[in-house]
Amino acid sequence: MSPRPVLSEPMNGFNSFLAQMAGGPLHEIGPADPGSEPAAIGFALNLAASWARQAGVIWAGEEGVFAEDGAPYSPGLAQLGLDPGRLIVIRAAKREDCLWAAEQALSARGAIVICALSGRGKPLDLKTTRRLLLFAERNGSKCLLVRPRAEASAAWTRWRVAAAPSRAEPRELGPPAYAIELMRSRGGPAGARFTIEWNAHVRAFEQRDVARDLSAASEYGPADQIRARA
Repeated sequence: MSPRPVLSEPMNGFNSFLAQMAGGPLHEIGPADPGSEPAAIGFALNLAASWARQAGVIWAGEEGVFAEDGAPYSPGLAQLGLDPGRLIVIRAAKREDCLWAAEQALSARGAIVICALSGRGKPLDLKTTRRLLLFAERNGSKCLLVRPRAEASAAWTRWRVAAAPSRAEPRELGPPAYAIELMRSRGGPAGARFTIEWNAHVRAFEQRDVARDLSAASEYGPADQIRARA
């Protein structure tokens, strides 16, 4: 098992989190509410692109995810800064097949793997997420587990993601923007919230603002309740 991560305080900004997350083998991403599933997978794709650089990305997803949110679209992926020629997409009819494919992909040294699950299948137990963590640790790879349910997880961090308003000019399409919240962290307190934009040209996130209040209530409830549910 890899050493316990030590994440920076939220006031240091999202990029401080991001730099230290890059050393983590497993992170979990989920929609903040129903309808935010595309934002969650978009954030995962951006995060994978920021880590992959010249390497490829493997995206293993349940067929139900693609049926609900749409299949990968090459021009759109290119606009996100992710080379479609360096992306392998695996569409699995069953949840166990999707998880097996993700584990096999994580066996490739240094792989960046997205494992996307729908909300309709059998809930995952802690053992299943630990397997993903161990596969990633052994091979120096990274896994982004995307799922809507906040079940038990071995992930180093757990994020909830929603779309944020674009700052584009009228009638123009702006860069992807996300409102994200850290729901769980093995290396410190949860509760950090950020609004970020994705710059596809440099494959990096740009932060709009920082919000930190671990005691105040939010739409998810007080921070101690958030950590208890995580």
